[in-house]
Amino acid sequence: MKKITFTLCATFIALSTMAQGTLQERMQGNPKIDSLVSVVQALGGSAQVSYDYHGRLHKTVHITCRLMNDFQPTPPTGDPQKDAQNLKIDSIRKEQNERTNGIYNAVRNTCKSITDDATESYTWEYHRGGVDSVRYTIALGEYESGDTLKTWQRQREVLYDGAPEIITFRYDPMAGNNENPWIPKGLGFFSYEYTPDSVGRQMKELVPFNKAAYTALLQPILKQQGIATRQFNVYCDTTYTFKEVKWNDNDDFVMHHKTLTPLQPKSETKGTVYTMHSRALADSVLSQLIQTTWAFLEDNPGICFRFMPHTTYGLRTMSELFENLDYRRALGFYHIYLHSIDDQEFNIVVVEGTGDMIVPMEWLILKSWKNGKVVYDKKRMKALTPKQARNSTSGHRFTQTRQYEPID
Repeated sequence: MKKITFTLCATFIALSTMAQGTLQERMQGNPKIDSLVSVVQALGGSAQVSYDYHGRLHKTVHITCRLMNDFQPTPPTGDPQKDAQNLKIDSIRKEQNERTNGIYNAVRNTCKSITDDATESYTWEYHRGGVDSVRYTIALGEYESGDTLKTWQRQREVLYDGAPEIITFRYDPMAGNNENPWIPKGLGFFSYEYTPDSVGRQMKELVPFNKAAYTALLQPILKQQGIATRQFNVYCDTTYTFKEVKWNDNDDFVMHHKTLTPLQPKSETKGTVYTMHSRALADSVLSQLIQTTWAFLEDNPGICFRFMPHTTYGLRTMSELFENLDYRRALGFYHIYLHSIDDQEFNIVVVEGTGDMIVPMEWLILKSWKNGKVVYDKKRMKALTPKQARNSTSGHRFTQTRQYEPID
């Protein structure tokens, strides 16, 4: 009787999972948001989409938009050369205005259309003399059990919590707008949060990340012809002192993620870099990585993760593709990042280790880094100097705060 009961329960669970659909289907959320993401990307904007699980499935979409000052053609000067140059600049300005305004209008129109289906919504808009302020807060759907909708309001700000789908959009003018055609007159921030289940697993029920099984799936993809592989290693202990991080520098590190307490006296980071020089190959490999990761997550429910299936490689910065979030069970970490240099070199970077995760800015030419002592990869040094490596990995705001001591 017990065997029959167990079989029936297993069958019920399997049928329930099939009824819910695949993991991608369960995490899709509102189709209007997917349409918005497609429009924003087609217009050259950035829509950051991430999926994660830490006891409950969760999808997040973040979009930043802006409105530029109204386009005004440059008056003719009578000088043919100057007028030709101004005409070229005007076409760039006009295209920029149309693109940025298109993204803003797509976000705002999507919010408007979704309010018709809202469980509860808040809208406030102010428009006068070219000054715009917009607020949208939208809750969609209700949970059958568990969380109930909660609302907080302070002046013109409203927040919701406890609904399967929550949308917020806030747009404000920039102070001191001088009508410069290249500077935005206002910035908007859109956020979509989708949490299909109100009740999740307890921490003790979460499943450990099977790194060996996941990496075994990736190796055939990353060992294709045309992909070069190299490694760098980082070691740090209490003999090295990190400088205080300021707003305009990052102490010469692209990443320095500290472990949760208790902090570890020693940290080791191993980076494996897979490099391609073909856009077609890079796009194919990225597509395979995304499909394989979805399949792995489908077959391994209950692990903590963050997954950001990008369609492009990050330029000048490392864009996260996959991250193991299981901090409770192990002090180790595992991340996959994407990076490109001038659309000529494409890198997939797998970073793993224990303790703090530390990636120096010069990882592109690094062989090893130990408490500030550096060994460069001589082969990579033929293509990039340390300064060029920093410029290719540090985004646009970091500065060099110290000089490392090469030991080779």
